[in-house]
Amino acid sequence: MNNDLKKRKRIFRGYPKDTLKITIADARVIDEENAGLSIKRRSLGKLWGVSIRSSYYTEKVNNMRLYGLTDAKRDTEIINLTGLCKEIVDPADQGQLSRVLKEAALTPVPFKQFYELYDSKKLPPYESIKRLVLEKIKIITKDTIDEFLQIVISNGLFSNLISEDGDDKFVSQLDDNLSLSGKVDNIDLSFSEGINNDAEDTDLPTNKISRLDTRPTLLPKTNQINLMYFENTRIFEIVKSTLNLLGIEFSQQKIIFGESGFDFDFIKSQSELYSIFILNNNNLNSENNKYWMHIGMVFGHLNEKCIFIDSKSNSNIEIDDLDSEVLKIDDDNISESKLLLILRLLERNIIEVNIK
Repeated sequence: MNNDLKKRKRIFRGYPKDTLKITIADARVIDEENAGLSIKRRSLGKLWGVSIRSSYYTEKVNNMRLYGLTDAKRDTEIINLTGLCKEIVDPADQGQLSRVLKEAALTPVPFKQFYELYDSKKLPPYESIKRLVLEKIKIITKDTIDEFLQIVISNGLFSNLISEDGDDKFVSQLDDNLSLSGKVDNIDLSFSEGINNDAEDTDLPTNKISRLDTRPTLLPKTNQINLMYFENTRIFEIVKSTLNLLGIEFSQQKIIFGESGFDFDFIKSQSELYSIFILNNNNLNSENNKYWMHIGMVFGHLNEKCIFIDSKSNSNIEIDDLDSEVLKIDDDNISESKLLLILRLLERNIIEVNIK
C-alpha cells in the first residue's frame, strides 16, 4: 500500500514547470486576443485550446503566477495580467524589456536562489552544479534537479542573467539585474519558438534536454464530443475516462433502438459534430438484421467525424465497410484500450500533439 501511495504522489516543485519564454507566450495570447483585459477562465481555456478542468490549464496558470505574470490560481474565475506582464508583452523600449525579463526570471524563489548561489561566477561542470544545488536549495530533490536546472539555465540565457563566452557560462552580477545590462538585441521578441534553442549548448546531458525541450502534450482540437451509447458498459466507462484524461468535454446521449429503429432526425443533427458511437450492446442480438441495417445508415451519416467503437470479442459486425472502421478494444485491458482510442483521436484530427 505504501509503495502504491508513493507512486501516485505528486511532485511538489515550488517553481514553474515551463520556461519563462513559453509562459510569456501563454500570457501573450491574452494580450493579443483579449487586448490585455481581464478574461474569464473558460474563455482563456478556449484561447489556449484546453479544458479548464485539465491539468494542462492548471499548469499554465500556475506558471504565470509563479513568474509574477498573474495573481490567478486554477479556480480563479477572472484572470488579470499583472503590470510586470504587461511591460513584458508590450515594452516601451528594449531597456525596459531587458529589466522586466530579469525581474520575472528572478521571481520564483528557487530560481532566484540559484542565481544568488552563482552570483558573478562562472558555472562549474553540470555534476558539480547538481551537488551544490541539492545541498543549498532544499526544495529541489533528486527527482526534480535535472528539470530544475534545464529551466533555470534556459531562463538565464533568455533573460541575459547568464552570459556565454565560448563554452563557458557566467551568471551576471545580481546588483545590476534590474538596470539596463546585457545585449538586449539578442532577445527574441517573437516568443514563438518555445524553449530557447541556446539551451542546447548548455552542459546539460543531451537526453535530459531532449526530454524537457520536446515534452509532448496532447491538446483537444474541438470544444466538445458527443458520446453516443446504448448502455453503461465497461467500454463506455473506458471512453469517458480517456476523454476526461485528455481534458475533452463531452455530452452523453443514450441511444434507443426501438421498433422503428433509431431516431434519425437526431442522428442527422450530429453529422457536423465530432462524435463517438459505442456499438457495444449486450441486450441486442448481434445477428439482428434490422439492427445492422440501421447501424449502416448511422455509419453513412456520421462516418467522417465519428469514431465507432465495439468490444474486441464481437466478431459479428455484418457490414464490411463498418467492420474495417470500427475500433475494437479489449475492455479487460484498460491501458491498451485508452492508448488505441488516443491513437484513433489523433488519426481523426480530434486531438493533436503539441511539442514544446
